[in-house]
Amino acid sequence: MSNQIGTLLRLEFKNKYGTYNVKNTKSWLKSAMYLVLIAGAITGIYFVAEIFFEMFDRAGMVYEALVILFTAVFIFLTFTGVSSTSKALYFKGDNEILMRFPVKSQDVFVSKTLFLIISQLILTVSILSPFLVAYGRVTEANIGYYWRIPAAIIFSVFIPFLLSNLLAIPGMQFTNRIRNKFALIIVILSIVMIGFFGAYMAVFDKMVTFLKNTEFSVFSPEVVDILKDVCLYLIPTKYFADILVMNNIYLAYPALIGLFGFSLIGTILVIVKLYQKTLLGNIEVEGSAFKKVTKNRERPVYISLIHKEFLEIFRSVNYSFQYFVLASAMPLMVYFCNSITLQLGKNEIGEQITLGITLLVMLIFSTIITSFSATSVSREGNNFYHTKIIPVPVEKQLFVKFSMYFLVSFIANLLCVAVILFTKQMSVSMAFSIFGMVQAIAVAMTLFSMKTDIKRPYFNLSGEGEIVNNNINTSSSIGFGLA
Repeated sequence: MSNQIGTLLRLEFKNKYGTYNVKNTKSWLKSAMYLVLIAGAITGIYFVAEIFFEMFDRAGMVYEALVILFTAVFIFLTFTGVSSTSKALYFKGDNEILMRFPVKSQDVFVSKTLFLIISQLILTVSILSPFLVAYGRVTEANIGYYWRIPAAIIFSVFIPFLLSNLLAIPGMQFTNRIRNKFALIIVILSIVMIGFFGAYMAVFDKMVTFLKNTEFSVFSPEVVDILKDVCLYLIPTKYFADILVMNNIYLAYPALIGLFGFSLIGTILVIVKLYQKTLLGNIEVEGSAFKKVTKNRERPVYISLIHKEFLEIFRSVNYSFQYFVLASAMPLMVYFCNSITLQLGKNEIGEQITLGITLLVMLIFSTIITSFSATSVSREGNNFYHTKIIPVPVEKQLFVKFSMYFLVSFIANLLCVAVILFTKQMSVSMAFSIFGMVQAIAVAMTLFSMKTDIKRPYFNLSGEGEIVNNNINTSSSIGFGLA
């Protein structure tokens, strides 16, 4: 590895995770905190994985469960890989700066690709390892099974990564076509998010049913037959499971190696032919202004400012997802969690469990949503100077920002209460008591987050100026909310 590639790779890690100094106590504490969180997450995944495989094993479908796992992980890694590849290789703001530096474009590409591969490896190992170990324990697999796990993980890292590189450029062309259709983007993201939560809660519901009575299968014979038939056609993901359980290995290994080779050749051809051209084109697109002819409307000052705040979020895919899409998914999550809680039985756990679960879920989502206010000033970027020159007092501008956060949290919490009352999951008095508590906490968190960002804003002055990475303000806001 050349010195330039190593330097650029270190720059990627520094941009993503911040600076690290072996002599700095804060760096050690930060690393220790990350390790504790990762260890806790992996432990939690392992216990969930055990229940998942035991549930399918009871129905005689433990192999099918492994195929379903690899299919879900394959789809997840491919789609997230397309997003990560697009951002790192084509859309990242430092590309425009690095093009002016005395570095080769090949070195920039290799360093970013290595960073993506390392990130994908860490993510894949963190997700798959606890599941595969849990599968081995449930099925009492022999030692040879554990020796084959690295091969399955390596294929799971590189095949989705190479496919995501092939799909990145078509994906970006589609994104550029709809980048200014903001309402359509929000609707699509909302549907995807709600679908994801719905699928997650459906699986979780089956697991809860299984835990209530582990002597019986939660799947009907018809469902078992359908799942077994479907898993036969889940190609190529069934081959990942086959190499672990030594099933059809003379077909599985050649198929995966062939898919790897095809993806590698396709990726090389795409990069050689289109990388530089696409990179330059996206830099031009990022720098181009969004133009829409509208009539000048005379509005009151307050309405004009709050209209500006909403437009600032609507006209950004990242901001729309972080704020409005999560807010729209909040009532659905409350409904699903309450349904599962009621299924467990009030007599077994107690009447107040529904109150506690509802309060917990609403507080978690409120924390995530209101943490967006921790970038209320930072999101202005280069437009921050407008705050000083427009003929409106700063206090009024800040009040407008607070009004928007209050309005969104109020509507989201009110919709949660409406869903709870409509489905008769809780009494009216209890539902509105929860609403009052959550809304009061949301107001306090919003004020705390805004104050933090006013004192110490973090401006991103490269690319489109969007705040896409976590910073101390958002971390403090989430920490305050969880506390």
